[in-house]
Amino acid sequence: TEHPVDWAMTQNNLGLALRVQGARLGGEDGAALLAETVAAYRAAQRVYTEAEHPVDWAATQVNLGNALSDQGARLGGEAGAALLAKAVAAYRAAQRVYTEAEHPVDWAMTQNNLGLALRVQGAGLGGKANAALLAEAVAAYCAAQRVYTEAEHPVDWAETMENIAIAEENLADHETRANSVAHLRAGLEAVTAAMRVFEPEHMRNNFDRAERLKTRLEARLREGD
Repeated sequence: TEHPVDWAMTQNNLGLALRVQGARLGGEDGAALLAETVAAYRAAQRVYTEAEHPVDWAATQVNLGNALSDQGARLGGEAGAALLAKAVAAYRAAQRVYTEAEHPVDWAMTQNNLGLALRVQGAGLGGKANAALLAEAVAAYCAAQRVYTEAEHPVDWAETMENIAIAEENLADHETRANSVAHLRAGLEAVTAAMRVFEPEHMRNNFDRAERLKTRLEARLREGD
């Protein structure tokens, strides 16, 4: 009541700390902390409204989406898919403020997070509907690269290329053998491109992760020959 904007900012920071704490702790206690994270962001938005504080509202909306995505990925199954759907809705809402024209980098970041939520949601349950979610994930990542270009944002670009490769591999699992090969090839092309940026000397963890993905895709393609 007395310091609403400072309270909302602190509530948002509280949510950030709870999310990291919950991710590190794991188990039921970690899940409970993630639930507190979601509650903290929702509380902040009693002050950070879209009408009066649009940018702060959008940032909190993205944070809310991230927490819901963490919850959904951890829970799995239909309940997890429902939380991931809420995360997708949160990201899409944030983009009413984070537009590509006015906030291009924030828009691309949100677009990438949207792709992650769609991919996890689509990979979790199988079936045609979820294959469509994976295709939406690939489209979201590709759209993000209108801003995340290799020349101007090389690391973000490479990480998005790696995300495309993972989504393409997930799509391959939903398809017939002939279509599966096409997705695996697309994934291999994407991760190979990402490795132009993931230099082992400076980005060893990223390089090693991408190399494992590349090796797995190559092996799956050999099996399909």
